[in-house]
Amino acid sequence: MSHGHVKKKTRAVVIGSGFGGLATAIRLQSAGYETVIFEKRDLPGGRAYVFKDKGFTFDAGPTVITAPECLEELFELSGRKLSDYVELMEVSPFYRLVWGDGYQFDYDKDLGHTLDQIRKKSPGDVEGYKRFLEYSKEVFDEGYTKLVHVPFLNFWSMLKVAPQLIRLRADRSVYATIKRFIKDPQLREAFSFHSLLVGGNPFKTSSIYTLIHYLERSWGVWFPRGGTGALVRGLVKLFEDLGGKFECNAEVDEVITKDGRVQGVRFRNGRVHPCEVVVSNGDVMHTYKKLLRGEAAVSAMPRKLERMDWSMSLFLIYFGTKKQYPN
Repeated sequence: MSHGHVKKKTRAVVIGSGFGGLATAIRLQSAGYETVIFEKRDLPGGRAYVFKDKGFTFDAGPTVITAPECLEELFELSGRKLSDYVELMEVSPFYRLVWGDGYQFDYDKDLGHTLDQIRKKSPGDVEGYKRFLEYSKEVFDEGYTKLVHVPFLNFWSMLKVAPQLIRLRADRSVYATIKRFIKDPQLREAFSFHSLLVGGNPFKTSSIYTLIHYLERSWGVWFPRGGTGALVRGLVKLFEDLGGKFECNAEVDEVITKDGRVQGVRFRNGRVHPCEVVVSNGDVMHTYKKLLRGEAAVSAMPRKLERMDWSMSLFLIYFGTKKQYPN
């Protein structure tokens, strides 16, 4: 190899600019890949798309952030700071839960305040809640801190960590677990709705998701000034500052492969963009059934996915109003 020769950069394509796509693109670009994001819609954000209508701005998708250091890390990879791009504000209370009978529960970071409210509602549940908090901390330590960077690509990789998951009764649902600690029906609901935030049914989803409770307690709940859209724009700006390219109104129709390797992506209009790496942040079924339709190596995947139990998302109605509703 002659000294003057510079190794050609690996070209990467990220399909879709949801948070996962943006984060992956930032990591690839930071690691020296020549990265392009292709987004089929007119704006970035994926599920966190921003709608504007009659002077109102609506943030679709996620609105609260419970693990800000995951975002901070994306900026630190290139020696930058999240706070130079986006301002995160701490939210208190995290949630105000209101029931049909008028009962209201404010859940915040202040443990004393939480215990006071439990004491008023159901004195016998104070000790149970403390035990639940201990449990959710242990699940957090075992199920998040130790496993967050472990990819579970198959059943066997999960079995390796099975001893601690079995001990924490990962087979039980979130609700079944809460039921063991707390007697009051409304308090049970107050501490088991979290799995809904990730599209999981509290009566079916593994008790591993009780770790969200501890995560909020320790790291708080945050909101970007200017809404979720401001966070999306901050991540896009970081990506472009790193030299990444972003293209909207660019719907990828197919991932082109040859001999089991990626060759590029083809668009609706027939244009081809050559690359060596593709990351799809699109819907998993769409990726395997449609985008990879020409690749025999993954042809069994759509059938496997079709047999799975699919979780629902939320049904949301957005409306604009001139009036304020303090409650």
